[in-house]
Amino acid sequence: MIGFSKGLTYNLSNFDQSVCHGHLLNCNRMCREAIHPQPPPTASVEVRGAFKKYNSSAIVLRGVSLTVRRNTIYGLLGPSGCGKTTLLNCIVGRTKLDNGVINLESNVIDDIGYMPQDLCLDPLLSVEEIFFYFGTLFGLSRDEIIDRYKYYNAIFDLPKRTMLINNLSGGQQRRVSLAVALLHNPTLLILDEPTVGLDPILSEKIWLHLSDLSSEGKTIIITTHYIEEARRAHTVGMMRSGIILSEDAPENLMKCYGCSSLEDVFLKLCMIDTSKVIQKSSLPAADSVQKKLLPLDNNKKFETRRFRAQMLKNRFLLWRNKQMTYLMLGLPIIITVFFNMAIGRDPKNINIGIINEEIDFRNCANFTYKNNNNCFLDQNMYGSCQLIYQLRKRTYKIRDYHNVEVAKNSIKKNEIWALLRINWNYTESLKDRVTTGRDSLKDVVDYSFLDFWIDDSDRYMSILIERDVTLSLADALKNLVGSCKDSLDKVISYPIKVHDAIYGSNTGSFAHFVAPGTVCICMFFLPLIFTTFVMLDEQNGGILDRIITSGMTYFEIALAHSIIQITYICIQAIEILIIMYVFYENPYIGSITIGFSLLIVIGITGMVYGFVLALANDSHFAAGFAGVGTNFLLMCACGFIWPTQGARHFVKYINKFVPITLAIEALRGITMRGWSLDHKAVYMGFISMLIWALIFYVISYVLYKSKKGTWKKV
Repeated sequence: MIGFSKGLTYNLSNFDQSVCHGHLLNCNRMCREAIHPQPPPTASVEVRGAFKKYNSSAIVLRGVSLTVRRNTIYGLLGPSGCGKTTLLNCIVGRTKLDNGVINLESNVIDDIGYMPQDLCLDPLLSVEEIFFYFGTLFGLSRDEIIDRYKYYNAIFDLPKRTMLINNLSGGQQRRVSLAVALLHNPTLLILDEPTVGLDPILSEKIWLHLSDLSSEGKTIIITTHYIEEARRAHTVGMMRSGIILSEDAPENLMKCYGCSSLEDVFLKLCMIDTSKVIQKSSLPAADSVQKKLLPLDNNKKFETRRFRAQMLKNRFLLWRNKQMTYLMLGLPIIITVFFNMAIGRDPKNINIGIINEEIDFRNCANFTYKNNNNCFLDQNMYGSCQLIYQLRKRTYKIRDYHNVEVAKNSIKKNEIWALLRINWNYTESLKDRVTTGRDSLKDVVDYSFLDFWIDDSDRYMSILIERDVTLSLADALKNLVGSCKDSLDKVISYPIKVHDAIYGSNTGSFAHFVAPGTVCICMFFLPLIFTTFVMLDEQNGGILDRIITSGMTYFEIALAHSIIQITYICIQAIEILIIMYVFYENPYIGSITIGFSLLIVIGITGMVYGFVLALANDSHFAAGFAGVGTNFLLMCACGFIWPTQGARHFVKYINKFVPITLAIEALRGITMRGWSLDHKAVYMGFISMLIWALIFYVISYVLYKSKKGTWKKV
């Protein structure tokens, strides 16, 4: 016989725990009915038949049912990995149950204060900035935020307001995290192990404050693995392996199981065989599970206060993370400067070998032919020396050789790029050909030719050398016959008259072709990388998880980031245009406004693609590889370094659908041809980028809707 209050006596002699073996839930109900015959007060949180599994072998919740009474502290007690955090995530709407029901007295997300087990605070913000961020998110005024900070500073002994979260100890970080959860005075508090790592005195203060809050009408759910600490709660739910073993007031549990401590109660409950309580076969089949609504109102509407909070945080981070700011503003300058210094200019001081059989190489040093007014037919002049002179004018370094095989070996050793052999009677043969024309003997014709060998392993270098040798020979012949009869000049001239170029110049540089592609690649890739890494920083640190739980929507986060990013994009576009087209004087004859607008559209498209990579990848490593891989693909396929017309048959038809291909063609048209928006190539560049931005947005939205991790929709 055991006596209880109110003069009632309950006979528990027939209450045998052996009856509970394999039927623990009925045992708990019998014990609870014996001690609490009256109906419980109105529940603030009710969970009934909650099942959750991540795969067939990872069943986290096994038919969990619990009741949290209004204005009480509910202690959820259990070891790590028993499902406590998963259950809380289901209550706050971060995770959906596979089966079961969760009822909340209030379904407004602002009525809940949630402190996750992990820190989930931005490490680069100060304590004060964290308070202002979450205070603004919940609609508090500046004065209210300051007053709340002072209030909780007195209770929790918070660190200095100017200290960065990253510089705080683990205990200090948890105190700040708890204060932030209490900041907006919620009616339901859900705290995941708030006292872990805190000293006993501070833990006592926290429990006293929680008791005061419950007496003021607040409901509190707190998880812990400190068994005796749970005695401070009004109700304790003991959880193990996804099952609520028992749920009652601490005193009642100890009386019911005849134990002097909750630790003994928990041990006794664990020793009872629970294998028959919930068998795997009794879990709902995957195809029979109905889609369960989340217990909280998602509040999908855009709210200015949340958007202002995200903008405020971004401003804090930009000010704090100056290294990132300098990098984003400095990279366009570095890239464009190094491009103009290293790419597109013709190589200088190239070594070529010459075997001059006509005259000793050293004797040509005195021949310049700058002011020669005599016809070479009447003078003792050497065409070979004139050719050497023209090559030197083009900055070629001439090396003298006397043997063809030795010179060829020098090419193989990479000592020279090419070899010219001039026959012993080269000039005399030229004279004979000029005077006799078609009647020249075969030997005369042969001796008037030059023998030429070249290293063709570098195609661009070989084309350049062949071009310069040809032009040098033409200039040499022109100088040789410059004072002869007009008919002789026409004999050795080209059979085509080249006029000034319609667009560009006849002596244009390869850099002029590559410059628009470099600009477009820069404007696409830099926003892509910045957006990807910033969004992953928030996701992987748990920051995103906490703010979405606090009501923030994906659209508000993306819009706040987009405004910051577009500001960066505008500055980057100005930097690139000034350096590329003003400082280094690459050709730009079109509208600055149209070109600038095109770069902004390209940058926005890259930014949206950054959202895709952030949603599609869970790590910086994977996202970085995807971003770099995309960059290399674009460089090869979009006409950046080679005309798209030179691609293989199949690629030629698909590269126009690659992002920024048409944009590069449009920028080339604007800068080098002066085309305006009424030209098809220009407006198609704009249209293609807008279409790709829309495609990337749709992909990011689909990924966001289907994401099962941090980005999962609430």
